Amino acid sequence: MSRPIYDRLAKMPKKKLDKLEYDHQQHLVRFMNAKDGKSDEIQSMEKKYSKLKDKATKEITISIPRVLGTAMEMRQIKAEILISRSVLALLRSNQFYHRFMVMLIQDTKAGVQYDPEKVKNLIPLEFSELIGESIVSTNMDGILSDLKNEIDSNIGGQ
Repeated sequence: MSRPIYDRLAKMPKKKLDKLEYDHQQHLVRFMNAKDGKSDEIQSMEKKYSKLKDKATKEITISIPRVLGTAMEMRQIKAEILISRSVLALLRSNQFYHRFMVMLIQDTKAGVQYDPEKVKNLIPLEFSELIGESIVSTNMDGILSDLKNEIDSNIGGQ
């Protein structure tokens, strides 16, 4: 069993702690900026999806091939939104980790002592499970074969 991080931090010299804090602070800023950018990207894709949905509703009375083309584009946007949401969850978890590390380092430099039993409860198990599920949800194996099968069945199968 490895030593808890706060024990390792407590044994580091101040100069090393300062460098580690700086590094985590830099990573924190990068993940915050990436998270904000990904959030904006998701909003943009959701607007595009909504416009395509409206377009498909109008096209359904005009041309089935056109509405099928729009539906395919909607499906692509939906997949991109799902992937982006998973990426966003990972960015948030990384942001949380680096913010937590900055806090621990600052507390260590200030002489704060941590009770090992209380620290175990700082990050609930559900949080770890959420990240694990997010990573699994980015698995796109088979999405194109499913799409191909759907297209084949709609045009007479080959």
